[in-house]
Amino acid sequence: MCSLAAGIFLLVAAACYWVAHTIQRDASDIALDTLPSLVDAGAAISLAQDNWLRVQLLLTTQSAAEQSGYIAQIQTNSTDLLWHDYGQNIYTAEDQRNYDKFLVVRTNFMKLRNEFYTLVQQGRLPEAKAFLQTKLSPAYDQYRASSKTMFDYNATVGRQRAASVIRFARTAPYILGFVGVLVFGLGVLFGLRGALAGLDLASRRWKR
Repeated sequence: MCSLAAGIFLLVAAACYWVAHTIQRDASDIALDTLPSLVDAGAAISLAQDNWLRVQLLLTTQSAAEQSGYIAQIQTNSTDLLWHDYGQNIYTAEDQRNYDKFLVVRTNFMKLRNEFYTLVQQGRLPEAKAFLQTKLSPAYDQYRASSKTMFDYNATVGRQRAASVIRFARTAPYILGFVGVLVFGLGVLFGLRGALAGLDLASRRWKR
């Protein structure tokens, strides 16, 4: 009986630990990985879209001062720090692969964008317009698609982790309650059995 009781106690303790550990792990992953990555990627995508509008506005003016102003605004709204922070919060192999591909695409876009700046600042606007349409726009489309892939990945993982936390939080009380009732029932059963055995033994001794 002692061995059985000890086994049941260990089973209950293991179940409690597993449930608590699973909820804690998924909640920690959401707080430390998914949410920061979503915030960084979302903010960077928004800034990149604003900067892309300014890039196109460079073709609407021949004023060197206005062109320099647009370029300065783009540099001020750089996404470098946001993407760097994103890279610091990567915990899965798939996310790392997406990020590595993204860095290659982004580096190519930044290189072409600098070439576009040069054409604009040299006053070669017809060439700059053709360069924008044939090279820079396709590179930006790849950059945007790659960044969106990372954002969508984290959104999907976040939903999965949140669903796991909710599922365990809802079912854990029922599981642990059932185990508790089972343990209580077994305790009562063995207690009554022991009491009845004691009464039977006492009855036999009294008859003697």
